[in-house]
Amino acid sequence: MLRTHSFWLAIVVMAAAGLSLADEPPEPRVGVTLAADQPAEEPESDEAAEQRRLIEEVVKQQAAERGTVADVRRTASFQPTRAIKSPRGEGSILAFHPLSDGGLVIATGINDRYGEQSIAGAVASLLGFGSKKPKDRPANQLIWLDAAGAEQQAAPLPFACKGVTVAPDGEVIAVGSDRVVVFSAAGEQVAEAQAPHFNLSDEELATLREQIAEQHREEVKARRDQWERTKKVVADLEEVPEDDRTLRQKKELIQAKQMMRSYAAMLAVDNLAGDAAVTASLGEARTIHRVAASRDHLFLVAHEPAGYGFGVWRCGRDFSGPEKIVDGLRGCCGQMDVQVIGDELVIAENSRHHVAVYGLDGEPRRTFGKASRTDIREGFGGCCNPMNACPGPDGSLLLSESNGLVKQFNSEGELVEILGAADVESGCKNSSIGLSADASTLYYLDIQAGRVLVMEKRP
Repeated sequence: MLRTHSFWLAIVVMAAAGLSLADEPPEPRVGVTLAADQPAEEPESDEAAEQRRLIEEVVKQQAAERGTVADVRRTASFQPTRAIKSPRGEGSILAFHPLSDGGLVIATGINDRYGEQSIAGAVASLLGFGSKKPKDRPANQLIWLDAAGAEQQAAPLPFACKGVTVAPDGEVIAVGSDRVVVFSAAGEQVAEAQAPHFNLSDEELATLREQIAEQHREEVKARRDQWERTKKVVADLEEVPEDDRTLRQKKELIQAKQMMRSYAAMLAVDNLAGDAAVTASLGEARTIHRVAASRDHLFLVAHEPAGYGFGVWRCGRDFSGPEKIVDGLRGCCGQMDVQVIGDELVIAENSRHHVAVYGLDGEPRRTFGKASRTDIREGFGGCCNPMNACPGPDGSLLLSESNGLVKQFNSEGELVEILGAADVESGCKNSSIGLSADASTLYYLDIQAGRVLVMEKRP
């Protein structure tokens, strides 16, 4: 427990200082001088030494993993061949799904998910105060492509798509914001619903608002307490005359001041939010992140209305009878993929580094998978993997990782093969995958570049 705590403490400090695990220590900033006759740095504490050792260990592991992924990319049975972009030359591909005729249906629009970089900006955007408002927003739409990638038909979407699936009867279902839209195989809209999973009575809604408000107050208090503790650290370090500070103390002071600025930015948003924070949380609870379909049902993924994590709601294909059948799922960065494969519901529960399999009634059946930072064949690497899933050939299951890896597992959860490695930037993100009907072509969503990467099986 101490080991884990020390490691994440180090990561938090580095993140607040604007560092990654591969970064060098920051250069001295204004007001900090490193004279040649600087007094010798005081001995490193055992805790600091352990933090440094863990960071160095992870850096080495990441370097080894990058090398391994590159090796897979060169030698795997599926090799990168091309990329699919929006055929109209505008907008990013936000989601896709293979079609039974060898084509794809893609959802295009503006990629808001990766448009805001700052913490304060991201929170402000969630509350409706976004700092980035492009003048010309590409239209949100579904586009059907044939096997050669040519556009066959298109239909407008009333939202930026978060997920799209194809039902057994060929209907295409797209979700985004709090909406679900259903299209026929010919591209005609046949149904639409607004947050069908979020059907609370007035009394239940009032109770939920109070729960969210209390949770918000607790989070604000925690941030303010952390700001106060960091402020004391800064004050204690500044009491040491500048000429007497060790190199380590100067680094700690820089990092503490940066942490204070981060917390101050979040608290400023908190102070502006008020009831808007509750409204934003309710809006997020209504937001649908993924959709899957069986012959009779839709399965919608959304955040838990209060607390943390995701849940899965099941309703009829006509949106009737919504009920939550799975709760307590843990996912990172708004990513929680659900797929209907056969008579089972397969969920890539990325924050727990495993796959959770349920019956279509929500009854748990099994889980498989574990974290592994050192061997890509032994488990899932990174902070949050696997990210996405899709059916494989002969009853198997394909799983993607955010570094581009695509792995095939049998029905018992045993690794069959690492099929390929798409050339994408690492990072917690939507990493949707799909396999063509003849199992010869593998697709991987490069969400940051707004395209679908194509990998084809070696002859």
